[in-house]
Amino acid sequence: MKRKILAVILIITSGAQAAEPPAWVGRVAFWAAPELERLRQEISALDELLASLPALVCVNSGNRTGFQSAGKAEGEDLWVELELHQTTPVDQVVLVPLLAGGSGGPVRGFGFPRRFLLEGTDAEGGTILLMDETLQDFPNPGPWPVTARCPAGTRLQRIRLTATGSWTTGGTGVLAISEMLVLHRNRNVTGKARVRSSTSREIPPTWSRGNLVDMTMPLGLPVAPDGSTVMGWHSAVSAAPDEVQSVTVDLGRPVGLDEIRLVPASRSAMVWDSYYGFPPRFKVESALREDFQDAVMIYDRTTASLLAPGQNLQCYEAGGIAGRYVRVTATRLRERTGDFVFALGELQVYSDNVNVARGAKVTSPASLENDEWKPAGLTDGSTAGGALMELPDWILGLSQRRELEAGRTGLVLRRSLVFTAAEHTLVAVSVYGAGGVAVMAGLFSWQVHRQRVLDRERHRERLARDLHDELGSNLGSIALISSFAAREDAAQMRLDLAGIELVARESADSMRDMVSMLGGKRAGATADWLQVMQDLAGRLLRDMSVECGLPTVPLTWEPN
Repeated sequence: MKRKILAVILIITSGAQAAEPPAWVGRVAFWAAPELERLRQEISALDELLASLPALVCVNSGNRTGFQSAGKAEGEDLWVELELHQTTPVDQVVLVPLLAGGSGGPVRGFGFPRRFLLEGTDAEGGTILLMDETLQDFPNPGPWPVTARCPAGTRLQRIRLTATGSWTTGGTGVLAISEMLVLHRNRNVTGKARVRSSTSREIPPTWSRGNLVDMTMPLGLPVAPDGSTVMGWHSAVSAAPDEVQSVTVDLGRPVGLDEIRLVPASRSAMVWDSYYGFPPRFKVESALREDFQDAVMIYDRTTASLLAPGQNLQCYEAGGIAGRYVRVTATRLRERTGDFVFALGELQVYSDNVNVARGAKVTSPASLENDEWKPAGLTDGSTAGGALMELPDWILGLSQRRELEAGRTGLVLRRSLVFTAAEHTLVAVSVYGAGGVAVMAGLFSWQVHRQRVLDRERHRERLARDLHDELGSNLGSIALISSFAAREDAAQMRLDLAGIELVARESADSMRDMVSMLGGKRAGATADWLQVMQDLAGRLLRDMSVECGLPTVPLTWEPN
């Protein structure tokens, strides 16, 4: 019993140190702490919500990192400013923190100011305060975007971020961020913005002022998981890198084109495969005629290679020109292993803040069509297993994920504390329970032993009384025979004397047995009680024709 209890205690205490305790321990812990079940249900509910929200990639998949200041003059604040190409309605300004390499690994939120002002300027030069974090240090946001929502009807010409308390590295103040998004409805309106700053570390393509508005950031693509297996559109495989290949989207009717977005395709989670098939050199055109005789160039990248777009939207301003057809032509293909391909995850065309290319017809001189790649995959609204989201919904989804993950972390910590306390309770209950069981077992054993001793004493006393009665009877017989022997002849006297001798011997045996029985625990412990009782029965019944026998196995006693 003691070994079993000790084994249970050891199992419970070993489970307290394990990261994932056995299920049976959890059920016992639930008995000790019902709060565990409620926490489990809350965590499960959060996991379901998180599964529908956009994920945070937190990887620099492109070759452009962001903006970083280059030194700070004594007594001056570091700042960076966007000047939009015209006064524009603004719903929110989003600061995307930077992910930089450090000696100890990636540094999240590198260069994000400890204290800062975010201000906007309207067309008349009036200042609109968007965020004031100058009174106390702003927590490092890590990889999460920081959003400043603007009052309804806000129209801005410039947006300035001023670091009144800058990030410090090596004793030097630094201001650095990956991207500044200025959102109006579903679009980022910084496409043609000019960037100015107090200082700038110009080491293109990694560091540059222009990187602040290039839509390249460590957040990844604006997608929410939808389980889609279609990657997008894929050209025929080519043996030469300079084979010209193209794909065209028919919008169905002429519309005013505000922006064209190309979404890189992705074949795996590896950084170097996050822009699979995206052409190094290409051009984007629009036309009203299907033969593109009236083509208008929207973006031309045919003379300089785009090295690594990564998993980032590639956005090109169209300026409101009218068009029905949009064509992307690759003049140099992306190298694969021994061959060359052209592939896109999605093509979006925005007109009046709406993607009018969703579900549009796609044509190409040569396309792959299988389970992963289809012409219709270029305009189906998803890529690489995720549904493309509008930018405001994406930022909101990331904000919700941040809050839910923080809440989940708190619940997991609470569950761990409750479980640890429950395990300690179980150990204490087990120890005290084992002690209680041992005490109760001892009391029960003592009571049984005591009862057996009392029963033995009662049996001994009863047998002793019987022997006493037998001895008295024998002495009476001797007296009676002796009284008769004096009046009888010599022959009868000899018989009477022989009877007296027999009775005397039986009396001696009875006396010896009585002494043994009355001798207490020490004498009774070694007595052959079966033999004593058998001899006694034989003597008491010597004049009767009765067979007397006792079992050879021990007799058991059952309490009344």
